Amino acid sequence: MTGTDDLYRRLQRHLDRLPIAFPATRSGVELRLLKHLFNPEEAEIALAMSPVQEPVEKIRRRLNGIHITVEELRAALDRMTEKGAIMGGGTYGTAPLAIGMFEMQVDRLTRDFVKDFHAYQDEAFGNQFRTKRTPQIRTVPINVTVGDPCTIGRYDDIRGYIRQTPGPFGVMNCVCRQAQNVLGHTCTKSATNETCLTIGRAALYMQGRGSARLVSREDILAILDRAERDGLVLQPQNTQTPGFICCCCSDCCEVLTSAQNLARPVEFFTTNYQARLDAGRCTGCAVCVKRCPMEAVTVSGKLARVETHRCIGCGLCVSTCKAEAMMLTPRQKQVVPPSDQMELYTRIMLDRFGPLRTLGKGARIMLGMKL
Repeated sequence: MTGTDDLYRRLQRHLDRLPIAFPATRSGVELRLLKHLFNPEEAEIALAMSPVQEPVEKIRRRLNGIHITVEELRAALDRMTEKGAIMGGGTYGTAPLAIGMFEMQVDRLTRDFVKDFHAYQDEAFGNQFRTKRTPQIRTVPINVTVGDPCTIGRYDDIRGYIRQTPGPFGVMNCVCRQAQNVLGHTCTKSATNETCLTIGRAALYMQGRGSARLVSREDILAILDRAERDGLVLQPQNTQTPGFICCCCSDCCEVLTSAQNLARPVEFFTTNYQARLDAGRCTGCAVCVKRCPMEAVTVSGKLARVETHRCIGCGLCVSTCKAEAMMLTPRQKQVVPPSDQMELYTRIMLDRFGPLRTLGKGARIMLGMKL
């Protein structure tokens, strides 16, 4: 291992201490990813940073042996923020690979970066992101007017959330769809890349980076209508007040495409609903088969059948069933999402590290120490 590789290995281990894992691999592809994002000087700076955004002066105090002025450090941190390697904007902190550094490469993806990201996804990162424990995203019904509206939890009513939250609202290109475009693939589901929605501080942050444009509440609702027509799955941040909502397709979305090959996809999704068939109404038209992103619906003898171990409760089969034979019903086990991002990451850390190590990490952050 070269000295440079040792530096990036230390950075990999540092990032692996965050709530979202950044595991090592036998191939070393994760080091190549870090080299796409950080030059050696930036890697040294990142080693002194915390996941909680902090002022420049606090980060500088941790840079033992590196002679750099506050002004020089701020300029370096701003460059790292600009290229999506860290979170910035007056204060600065490390970001997970996803949802974080990868998404901040929107509109700047290169073929080499995409190929390395996919290789890392296949070798190690996908198994960390796709979890049976607390995930970063969840699946909600595409249209809460289907089935019995009284059974829809308020945190699963995305249109209701959009109507009630003050905003602001932003829309940006889908980085997964762009990644497929870079590799020469064309999405068959949607004709537009603008399918990722941001809300509140996330909208302002991504607008400040030049990655999102601010839109009205009515525009966001219209985008959700278009997502339903195109057959996209709604995957918001796994909180009751999500800062983003991904409108995902089974062609391009890293989460959906990797889950299609699983024997029981539902075990890796947080969802409160499942599709159910009224056999007396079914005409066997098979529209639901084409709409399902998880291949959970089959038709035999002019009668549809739902494989519940594959159904992720997205509602795409329900909203286009002209016979009204499909409906969404609540799952027996209802999952209440974390209230906000802080609680979400706390739950993820408890899952990964247990209560004692999580408490220790929290104490280090409170004392201004890096993890």
